[in-house]
Amino acid sequence: MTVLKIAIWNANGLSQHKAEVKTFLYAQNIDIMLISETHFTKKNFFRINGYSVYDTKHPEGKAHGGTAVLIKQRLKHYELQKYDKDHIQATNICLEEWSGNCVVSAVYCPPKHAIKKQQFIDYFNQLGNKFLAGGDYNAKHVQWGSRLTTPKGKQLYEAIHEKNLSYLSSGHPTYWPTDRNKIPDLIDFCITKGIAGINANVEDCYDLSSDHSPVIITLSTQVVPANLPKRLTNKQTKWTVYRNIVEQKCQLDIPLRTPEDIDAAVENLTRIMETAAKNATPDISSNQKVNQPSRNIQQLIQEKRAIRRQWQQQRSPLLKWKFNRAVKVLRTALREQETQGIQNYLSELSATEKTDYSLWRAAKKLKRPTLSNPPIRQPDGNWARSDIEKAVAFSIHLNKVFTPHEESKNSKLPQYSEEASNPSPVKFKWKNVKNTIKNCINPKKAPGHDLITGKMIKELPDKCIKLITYIFNAITRRGYFPKKWKISLIIMIAKPGKDETQVASYRPISLLPFISKLFEKMLLGKLKPILSEGHIIPEHQFGFRDQHSTIEQVHRIVNTVKLALEEKKYCSAVFLDIAQAFDKVWHEGLNYKIKTLLPKKFHAVLENYLTQRKYQVKQNAAITELNEINAGVPQGSVLGPVLYLLYTADLPTTDKVTTSTFADDTAIMFSHINPQTASRELQEHLDKIANWLRIWRIKVNETKSTHITFTLNKRTCPLVKLNNVTIPQQTHVKYLGLHLDRRLTWRKHVESKRNQIKIKMSKMYWLIGRTSKLSLDCKVLLYKAIIIPIWTYGIQLWGSTSASNIDILQRTQAKVLRSIVNAPWYIRNSNIHRDLGIKPVKEMIKPFRLKYLLKLETHPNELARELLNQPKYRRLRRADPLDLMNL
Repeated sequence: MTVLKIAIWNANGLSQHKAEVKTFLYAQNIDIMLISETHFTKKNFFRINGYSVYDTKHPEGKAHGGTAVLIKQRLKHYELQKYDKDHIQATNICLEEWSGNCVVSAVYCPPKHAIKKQQFIDYFNQLGNKFLAGGDYNAKHVQWGSRLTTPKGKQLYEAIHEKNLSYLSSGHPTYWPTDRNKIPDLIDFCITKGIAGINANVEDCYDLSSDHSPVIITLSTQVVPANLPKRLTNKQTKWTVYRNIVEQKCQLDIPLRTPEDIDAAVENLTRIMETAAKNATPDISSNQKVNQPSRNIQQLIQEKRAIRRQWQQQRSPLLKWKFNRAVKVLRTALREQETQGIQNYLSELSATEKTDYSLWRAAKKLKRPTLSNPPIRQPDGNWARSDIEKAVAFSIHLNKVFTPHEESKNSKLPQYSEEASNPSPVKFKWKNVKNTIKNCINPKKAPGHDLITGKMIKELPDKCIKLITYIFNAITRRGYFPKKWKISLIIMIAKPGKDETQVASYRPISLLPFISKLFEKMLLGKLKPILSEGHIIPEHQFGFRDQHSTIEQVHRIVNTVKLALEEKKYCSAVFLDIAQAFDKVWHEGLNYKIKTLLPKKFHAVLENYLTQRKYQVKQNAAITELNEINAGVPQGSVLGPVLYLLYTADLPTTDKVTTSTFADDTAIMFSHINPQTASRELQEHLDKIANWLRIWRIKVNETKSTHITFTLNKRTCPLVKLNNVTIPQQTHVKYLGLHLDRRLTWRKHVESKRNQIKIKMSKMYWLIGRTSKLSLDCKVLLYKAIIIPIWTYGIQLWGSTSASNIDILQRTQAKVLRSIVNAPWYIRNSNIHRDLGIKPVKEMIKPFRLKYLLKLETHPNELARELLNQPKYRRLRRADPLDLMNL
C-alpha cells in the first residue's frame, strides 16, 4: 500500500501565492494539490519543479474562477477532458492504480449560480466509477459538517444520495470571511466514489494565507509510479570497463554470406554493446530530493499558524491585524528567498568547461518548446487520454501519412532495361569508418529504439569498429539492409499555434539507430562524387548540397525581381507548397529514378534500404506496435534528403522561366513588360509541372501556395491556376525565412525581425534583463549568440534596404543593449556600443557582404556565380546586395 497526500485549497488567485504554495508542497510532501479559484487567463504561466500543472480556466477567459491540479511527476497519470461551465469548472486527472484507474478532480462552483441536482449529476457522470472530486463547492449542508443547509447544498446532497456517492470533510470551518458579520463555515470538501472512507484521513491545515484554509487528505492506495525513460549509460558510466567488455565479446570470424547472417550479426553486436553498457554503468537513485524550506521560513510558518488559530477561536481585531502582518512578513521572506536563489544561480553561470557550460544549458531551455499533454481526438470522436491511447492515435494517423498519394492515369512508369553487367560492390575501409565515428557522430543526439547512444559508438575499441566495417561491406555486397536498422522510433511534437487536440497538429520526429546512420554517412560519402561529377542534381536545386545555402537561392530570386523592376517589367511568381513532401514519396517511382540515375552497384542496397521499413510511436513511456512504412524517404536519416533530391531532379524547367528550389520549397518566376503575357507564360509552365506532379504522385497545396506580382506599378498580373485550382494572390511572401514584398522594400522583413527579437527578449529577460545578476560578459555572449543571429540572417540581401528600415532594427538593438547593461537615461547609445564592442546595425552589413562576395566568387554552382554579373546601367536609385561603395 502507498500513502497518498492530497491537499484541497481555494487560492483566490494562485499566481500571487506561488512561493507560498511551493514551500507548502515541499514541507508537507504533498502528492496532489486540488486548487480552486486560480484566476488564470491565457497570459498566466505557472510551474513548480517536480510537479505537473493542469488547469481549467473560466469559460469567459477572465481572471476569475478556474481550477488547477498540481501532481507529482513521479505518479503515473494523464489529463482528462476539462469541465468548463459557468456554474462548474473542474480539472480532471486520471491517476493509474494497480487495481484500476482513479480520477482526481479539482472543482469550483461559483457562489452566484444556483446549481440544480441534475447539473451536479452531469458533472459526476463524467468522472467514472472511481473518483475523488475536491474543492470549493460553495454548498453548505449539515451532513458534511456545515453550520447550516443552503439550497445549493440541498441539491448537491440529493445528487450524492441519488448517485450513491460519499463525502470526505474535516468537519471544521474552511472558509474564514474577513467581514466580522459573517460566520466561518465549511464549504471545501471532497466527494468520492469507490474509495473506502476507512482508507482516508482528513485533517485541517493553516499553512496557506487565503480566506480559505487548506484541507489535507491522506489516502491508502496502490498508485503506479511513472516509468522513467530507459537509458543504458549515464554520467557515471565507466568507459574503460565498457571498452574491455566489448573487446572480449566481439568475434571477427563470423559468417556474413546471407541476409540471415547479417541480421544475426547486427543483433549480436547490439546485444554486446547493451550488455557492456549495463555492466559498466552503476545505478543512480531516481528518488527526487525534497526541497525543505529554510529554518527561518519554517519558524515564520509556525508563528503565522499559531496566530491564525488564535484569531479563528477569538475573532479579535488585534489578532486579525497580527495575522495579516505575519502573512505579509512570510510572503516577503518567501519572495526574497526565491529571488536570492535565482540570483545565486545566475551569478554562477558561465560558458566554461569548469561549470559544464552551465550558461549554454540555461539558454538551451529557452529554445525548447513547452510540451503539453492534452487529450487527443480520435477518428471516431472519442478522446485518447492515456499515453498508450495517444500513441495508438498518432500511429493510426501516421499510417495514413506514410502512404503514397492516389495513383493517377499518368502514374505508369516508363520501361527500364537493366544492364547485364555485375559491377564490384561498394567497399569501406575500417580506418575510414573510425574517422567518420570520430568526426561525424554527435554523442548528444537522442538514440533510436535500440538505446545505443552516440557516446557508446565513439567509445568502441578498434576490434569492434572492424566488425562494423565487415557488416557494412556485407550489406553492400549482398544488397541487404538489416531489419533492426529499418525501425524508426517516432516522437510527436506539437506545432506552434495549432490545436493540440488534433493528431494533424503534431510533427513526427524520427529517431534511428546510430549505427544505421553511420552506414548512411559512409554510403553517402561514396555517392557524393558521383552526384557531383554526373551533375545528377540540377543546378537550380540548392537544398542539402555542400557549399549551398538559402541566401544564394533567395539572392537568385531577388536578382530576378530587381532586373524586372529596372526594366519596368512585371514579374509573375508562384511559390509552391508541397504537401507532405518527404513523407509521401512514391517508393516505386523513387526506385525507378535510382536505377536510371545512379550506377548499378547502388541499386540493390538502396532499394532494400527503402522497402519493409517500420515505425513505432513513443508517447512518454508508452510505445506502440510496429507498423509498415509504405511511402516517403526515411525521416531522421542521412540518405533521406539526398533521395528526395533524386526523386525531384527532373522537375520541368525552361530557359525562359526562372526555377528556384531548396529541397521542397519551389519558386517559379517569369518577367515581361505585359502583365497578361507574364501570367500566360507562367501558366503554360505550371501546366507542365502539374502533369509532372501527376506522373510522380506528388501533391501541391494549391490554396497554401502563393502567387505574387513583383512590380513598381499598380497593376497586378492575372491569376494563374494549378490543377484547375486558382492560386491565391498576396502582396508579400515568405521564402526560406525572408519576407519579400511586391516592391522589394524589405519593410515587412525588418518588422518581422523586430518582433522576433522582442519575443526572444521576453523569454530571456530573466537571464539578460536589467535585474539579472548574470555577469556582463555572459550577457553580451548570450546577445551575440542568440539575438544577433536573428536579425543578421539574410543581411547580405536586406542590408540594401532604406536607412529608415535599418533604423528600426538599430532602435531595437539599442533597447536590448540598454537593458543588458541597465543603463540610465543619460548614457548615450553610441557609448554603450563602444564599451560592449558591438557594432551598430549599419556597420554590420559590410563585413557580411564582403564574406558573401568572396563565397560567390568560388561557388561551385554556376547559377550562384552569375549573381556577380551586375548590369552596368541602373535606372532605379536602389542599392544592390553586392554594393560596397556606399557602405
